[in-house]
Amino acid sequence: MFDPDSLYAGCISDFVLFYGRSPDGKETRQSRAVSQTLEELKTKDPSLRIHQEPWDGDDPTDHGQIFEFLKERLPAVRRRFADRELIIHVSPGTPSMQTVLVLMGETGFIDAPFSLVKSYRKEERNGRPAVVPVRLGIDSYYKAYRAARPSETSSEDAAVVWDPARFQSEHMRKIFDEARRFAQLNVPVLLLGERGTGKTTLAGWIRSHSPYRVPERDVHWPAVACGQYNPETMRAELFGYKRGSFTGALKDHEGLLALAHKDTLFLDEVGDVGRDLQRLLIKAVEEKSYMRLGDDRQLTSDFRLISATNLPDAKLRERLDPDFLDRISMLTLRMPPLREIPEEIPWLWEMVFAQASHRARSGRVRFPASAHRAIVNELSRHPLPGNLRDLFRVAYRTIAANADRHSPLSPAASSEYGLAGIDVSGAEAGADSLPQSVARAFAESASLDALIQPGETIKTKVVERALKGYLADELRRIAKKRGVSPETLCDVTDRALREWSASREENK
Repeated sequence: MFDPDSLYAGCISDFVLFYGRSPDGKETRQSRAVSQTLEELKTKDPSLRIHQEPWDGDDPTDHGQIFEFLKERLPAVRRRFADRELIIHVSPGTPSMQTVLVLMGETGFIDAPFSLVKSYRKEERNGRPAVVPVRLGIDSYYKAYRAARPSETSSEDAAVVWDPARFQSEHMRKIFDEARRFAQLNVPVLLLGERGTGKTTLAGWIRSHSPYRVPERDVHWPAVACGQYNPETMRAELFGYKRGSFTGALKDHEGLLALAHKDTLFLDEVGDVGRDLQRLLIKAVEEKSYMRLGDDRQLTSDFRLISATNLPDAKLRERLDPDFLDRISMLTLRMPPLREIPEEIPWLWEMVFAQASHRARSGRVRFPASAHRAIVNELSRHPLPGNLRDLFRVAYRTIAANADRHSPLSPAASSEYGLAGIDVSGAEAGADSLPQSVARAFAESASLDALIQPGETIKTKVVERALKGYLADELRRIAKKRGVSPETLCDVTDRALREWSASREENK
């Protein structure tokens, strides 16, 4: 920090000291060394802000104890300085502390931006710099998952990293248990869920935990947001084309199927894929073969397909050919809306706020824990129709209000301003989704705890009318399609079905 030959000389404004202290509070050689270090730091730079993080462990060589301490404290430090780079100096401390710090940094446990460094005394340098980076090049699933980004998606929430180690709900643990099993198979996976529930991130988690991943493509792995293309341009994007195959094809283009060989291809908004392209994709999925536009040669790509959609089941079946839907949905995962997993909101908010602070680059966010708790309490009671996107919206508005250079709001007023940004139709969206949530919980043998908050009641008539109305609409649709009477498909009269449908309309 003060060596003129150091890259960081004069650049450090906050200093965080992790140190062990005696559980009984008695002075020890170590405590005296800590006191001397702090005094010297204050003498050399009175403006330096020092943050002490004491550890009460009884064995400074116990890797497990050290890891448990750092597992809690390092994320807290990362949150405190969310918009700044952490310089983690591994030279001081015991060899056990150094080992744990390096492994945590190398395996992706610490959120970027950060640098692991070690230093040399002048007599030890032998021509080396005063401070050098520490890199082992360890490639872990978690590190790959955090670093990987699909090449093209439409999701703002892709920045959120699902971390099973932090899950509080049995529902999310079950989903990721299934995702881990599905990840090992070269079988298509379909991800269902409302907008903003983190389907893109789940796709990345599956890829990172599977053998269908080429590490060199982690920065931009093969993905396409289907809704951004018309049928012709999407076919060219996926299958590639030969030079001269159409106006503007000035050179050969290999396409995403070629890039996805031995890797994973992600189709976001798969409900927007045209019927003709669906038939071509069936062949690519089943036979692993395809042809570029303007080419007469069959090419091969051994890829695994993951698709995602926020369309409800009935709408998806209208959009997609039954054969195509059958093939892409051999394995299915449904991401729940946040209102069904409110116990996950505290840590998700923490992560979203840190991401938003880093992106906003305001450099002025100082938000007390009490204000965060107040926001989390409100978010946990809100239907959040935009899910993770609503959390980002609240975070950005809160930061903007608190960091306003001309007239900053108090933390309480900033929180209120942030929460006002959630979609005003949220209550209506939450009511409409109640029957769907109940039906989904029934299908998955899940509990209804998250749907019935303390002091609240569930509108059973709303659920009953919606489910009966859905059943009636489907029976009448199928009967019309087959040219038969609805009464031949069920044990109630057509009149009763019409009454059920009308009752469903009353819910709206």
